[in-house]
Amino acid sequence: MKRVILKSNILLRDKSDLKGIEEFIPNVYLQGAMEKSNHPVNDIKVISNKFTKIGKTILDKYPNLEWVVYRGHGTDGINLELCKQYGVGVVATNPNTEGCANWINDKLVDGNTIIFGNGSISKRLQELMETYYSVNGFEYCVVNSSVKVHNINNHYKNVVSCVPLNDETENMFNYELFKNVNDMNFVSISRAKTHNNKDLLKLIAEKKLKSIFIDTLGTELRDELINTGKVTYTKHMSWDYLGHKNDHNKLIEIIKSCLNNDVENPVLERRVNKWF
Repeated sequence: MKRVILKSNILLRDKSDLKGIEEFIPNVYLQGAMEKSNHPVNDIKVISNKFTKIGKTILDKYPNLEWVVYRGHGTDGINLELCKQYGVGVVATNPNTEGCANWINDKLVDGNTIIFGNGSISKRLQELMETYYSVNGFEYCVVNSSVKVHNINNHYKNVVSCVPLNDETENMFNYELFKNVNDMNFVSISRAKTHNNKDLLKLIAEKKLKSIFIDTLGTELRDELINTGKVTYTKHMSWDYLGHKNDHNKLIEIIKSCLNNDVENPVLERRVNKWF
């Protein structure tokens, strides 16, 4: 990896996944989850986080903050509405797209598939599916997470969730959605709150869901679901399906684009003039 010199207006929070990064981007501030601040807050223009919640406390603390770079996929730990009010842009590095997409693809059964969500993982999954589905005459369709789908039918054999967690997707995968199917295979990479565990248990009992592969599973009725023998729970480890390697190059390039204000595909655009 090429050594890159960046200015000391960058704060990297939650440094557990950043081992050795100082060798490649010196003059940045690193702060672990339990460590105290060692940097002048007025200088910070870019914060990169993995676990730290980004809300009013952080936004008030750093008056000149321009960008938040999230080292993950779902940005539910970032208050996007507040960031918008403060004029702060948000971008995600999406570091585990390949592993997550392959994990989903390997859990699909033969037949038509409906995919909810069209982010980086969903798009890569579609690429993986394309040839096999074309050769075998299967179909797949993609539903944006903001589109309301009241229920699905037996035209599909697989339902895939790649949706982020937000007000529209919370409790999305419930009895109403699956009530008209039988022996469905459900695969989810999404946050636990997008599923209704009570409804999933009922759907299994009524044989509407034949199998469930789920990456995050809330504590309510978790043991009961697993004990049905129909649920495979990977404990939020699908990202490591192909063996995870930290890609500092991608993080560095995104940070550089933030400093130049030419970020591609941000989750939230930065408002350059915060007074309007």
